[in-house]
Amino acid sequence: MIWLAFAVLALIAAAALLLPFLRRSSSGATRADYDVEIYRDQLAEIERDLSRNLIGESEARAARTEIARRALAADAERASTSAAAPAARTIPTAILALAVIVPLGALLIYLDVGSPRLPGQPLAARHDTNPTEAARQDQALVTQLAERMKERPDDVQGWLLLARSYATLGRHDDAVTAWRNVRRLAPEAPEHLGPFAEALVQAAGGSVTPEALSLFQAATKTDGNDPRPRFYIGLARAQAGDSRGALQAWIDLVTISPPDAPWLVTVRGQIQRVAAQAGIDPASIAPSAEASAQAAREAGGPPPGPTADMIARLPPGEQQQMIRGMVESLAARLEAEPNDVEGWRRLGRARRVLGETDKAIEAYAKAAELAPGRVEVLSDYAGLLFEGIGPGDKLPAPFVAVMAKILAADPNHLDALWFTGVAEAEAGRRAAAVALWQRLIDRLPQGSPERAEIETEIERLRKQEAN
Repeated sequence: MIWLAFAVLALIAAAALLLPFLRRSSSGATRADYDVEIYRDQLAEIERDLSRNLIGESEARAARTEIARRALAADAERASTSAAAPAARTIPTAILALAVIVPLGALLIYLDVGSPRLPGQPLAARHDTNPTEAARQDQALVTQLAERMKERPDDVQGWLLLARSYATLGRHDDAVTAWRNVRRLAPEAPEHLGPFAEALVQAAGGSVTPEALSLFQAATKTDGNDPRPRFYIGLARAQAGDSRGALQAWIDLVTISPPDAPWLVTVRGQIQRVAAQAGIDPASIAPSAEASAQAAREAGGPPPGPTADMIARLPPGEQQQMIRGMVESLAARLEAEPNDVEGWRRLGRARRVLGETDKAIEAYAKAAELAPGRVEVLSDYAGLLFEGIGPGDKLPAPFVAVMAKILAADPNHLDALWFTGVAEAEAGRRAAAVALWQRLIDRLPQGSPERAEIETEIERLRKQEAN
């Protein structure tokens, strides 16, 4: 039966290949034209997956390299054949002969050398087997793309690909030039503000320049949920000596972020670092009214009652009063319906906005007890426990226990890998800490500051272990 299935599949494939030869095409487009458009769509899809953290930077880099190579080859084919007349069609007899010979030949070759149980080797794995060769290929592809852009200076998609490729290779000055061309061709596209500003920061060696700060501030008005502008605005304040302003920006970012957001590791690390340097207790800085209102909108207030937008338009004092009344109503309902996990989560968020930390911890603990395998519920609880940890403090046992549960539920969780490693290092189990952090590094993009920081910590622990 399996060979019959193979035969049917071969006939279908042969028929599909024959159809273009047996009918006269009504379109003037070539195969290369379609290929180029497909490759453009694939590149855009990679960027969307990367922005949603569905793939890592290494996978995206490998996929970009392969697709860019194919796109350049297709583009060259299109350029060389655009002026040529359509080739004469092969006579049907020859076509039919090929339709029989090709599948039969493939079958004979497969019987000789094929192995259906041979494991596949993904593109990313093949790309990473020889990093030096891969780097040379990347450089060559980017050089080809840069030459192509000289001929097509108004191709915004080409400039986008070139800007991101330069950033991957660490050529930040060139990336800025490419981004300026993107902005020249698409000045009204708000999605380019953050990446362009970030390229300016990287080109300036990590300093948030006035131009970058202006772009980040504009980006916050177009997409309030993008964490990048808020993070760099805080960094600009820290670099200007406004430590309290920086902490306010980052605490607001933590407040509005999902509990399992991958950027929280970096943001919380910056909060601890700047707070320690400035001698400021982060717990003394409450989320702003704007961040509290946004968190309330995303959490969803307990019905019935005013909408979150109505609450946000009230003066801060009235906001607190109305939210408090809604919170007490929700708390009373949960006493009668104690198995409502989402209700306990909403109560925890509301208590947190009101500054009732102990009651918020109780609500989050109840939700975590009801849903011990849900990472987002455990992350709520861990995030609030973390806020009570001061600079230089040892991680408390309840926080470590929750992080261990998160890691058991999601072995690739960034926060859990980092903090469980910290706990292992504090307990003197350096090898275990290194193993956890090495797994974390594999999930972080090349050249990122957090990756460099973790590599430094790993090296420090390895030296301690050697001594």
